[in-house]
Amino acid sequence: MNIHDVYALIDGYAPFYLSDKLVQTEGGYDNSGIIAETSEDITGILFTLDLTASSVERAKEDGCNLIVTHHPAIYHPIKSVGGALNKAVRNGIGVISCHLNLDCAKRGIDYYFAQGIGAKKQEILLPLSDSEEGYGRRFFLGESLSDIRKRAEETFNTTIFCYGAGDKHVNVVASFCGAGLSEAEADTECDLLCSADVKHNVIVKAVESGKAVMVFTHYASENYGFRKLYEAFYDLEGFDKNIKLYFFDDKRLF
Repeated sequence: MNIHDVYALIDGYAPFYLSDKLVQTEGGYDNSGIIAETSEDITGILFTLDLTASSVERAKEDGCNLIVTHHPAIYHPIKSVGGALNKAVRNGIGVISCHLNLDCAKRGIDYYFAQGIGAKKQEILLPLSDSEEGYGRRFFLGESLSDIRKRAEETFNTTIFCYGAGDKHVNVVASFCGAGLSEAEADTECDLLCSADVKHNVIVKAVESGKAVMVFTHYASENYGFRKLYEAFYDLEGFDKNIKLYFFDDKRLF
């Protein structure tokens, strides 16, 4: 199994066209796909949210010659190669990044972010296809804000900043993994907004309109769902089970 075979497996789970479709619909930019080639047969795959020097070291220790990340190892165009990517290439380690496509997949990061908060049934706020793919989720809970926060902190293993009275009764929740909560999304009809890296003016707008806001770390809001891809990989049709899989948590970023 080579790097292109692994890319095809990821494409079946989280189609890369979703990245292009979200960018076309919402604007912005992405760079998902094969970032660094390797011609060798894949011996081991390390899954990690970000390509860092630490993750490359872990890949070497575990005998992996492929790293799969969520955040693109190259995001904006570059003029020279250094740092973690250079270290990966020098050690013969390929890199695949699956960013917005995995956010929006049917069982992707946004889906699991909502599920981790407590969603049983989800409505997609920005559908990108007829196959339960898209960004942003809305769902019903019917609990106090403090109970939701307590459960979420345990599930995501993180500290959550919360704006709103703990005894506030929350029926409808809207969630956006990563830094997806903008002023436009703050107008979503709900009692509670959940996201990461939320700007102060967005929080003010939400609180002024009577909503509560839970702000996660960016890492925690996405690492939970990214781990689900790793857990699903052994069962993907066509995967060579002789290839060892590993997951690397960066404890500095929770």
